[in-house]
Amino acid sequence: MTFRFRPGLAVATAIALAILCSLGVWQLQRLEWKRDIIERMTTRLSAAPIAFDDAMAREASGENMEYQPVFLEGVYAHDLETRVFGTYEGAAGVYVFTPLDAADPKTGGRRFVYVNRGFAPQAFRDPETRADGRVDGAVRIDGLFRHAERRRNFEKWLAPHDQPDDNLYFIRDPQILAARHSIDTAPFYIDSDGRESAAAWPKGGLTRIDIPNRHFEYALTWFGLAAALIGVFLAYSLKRSDA
Repeated sequence: MTFRFRPGLAVATAIALAILCSLGVWQLQRLEWKRDIIERMTTRLSAAPIAFDDAMAREASGENMEYQPVFLEGVYAHDLETRVFGTYEGAAGVYVFTPLDAADPKTGGRRFVYVNRGFAPQAFRDPETRADGRVDGAVRIDGLFRHAERRRNFEKWLAPHDQPDDNLYFIRDPQILAARHSIDTAPFYIDSDGRESAAAWPKGGLTRIDIPNRHFEYALTWFGLAAALIGVFLAYSLKRSDA
């Protein structure tokens, strides 16, 4: 067999090869970036808690404070409790989101910060079934600083619809939860570690630290496609030379 050089095909292959290789290199760069994030998150999780308002200020200055241990003092507004659908160990239930009525550090007035108190099975969905988990009076909440969930465009069509009339939601967004009660709230919330209550439900401290890192797989995919492109180019050129 002899190799027949085709300038047009060679140029097109070279351009496509450059694109595929650049995408592979970009994924390797993203791999290092993601490893750095995971390392910082791991370090952050073992750090001492800081005030929730300090975390808010650092977030406003451009720092990503997700999973930062924080604390906040206030009084639970149990009458404003909202439930968000979720699962725990394969069982369906709800995560209990209760606003903490905390004093505004600037004005001293009322303000609400949602706290994810933890999971309750379907049988303990209603507050009356878990009265022993009610925490009255001033309390300090320790937990993790969390960003509100955001639905991507396709999820707006596919995700279950929130059911405000039944006080059941499918997204962890404090401002969406607060709309039902016509209250203002911080755009972030706290995943409680559950230490403020010894009751079985709601069960706190269930935050799943999920930082996917598949960039190496993606890089292999792009480099694999580049290698396949070279193979196709060579096979096509050799095949055409026999015609």
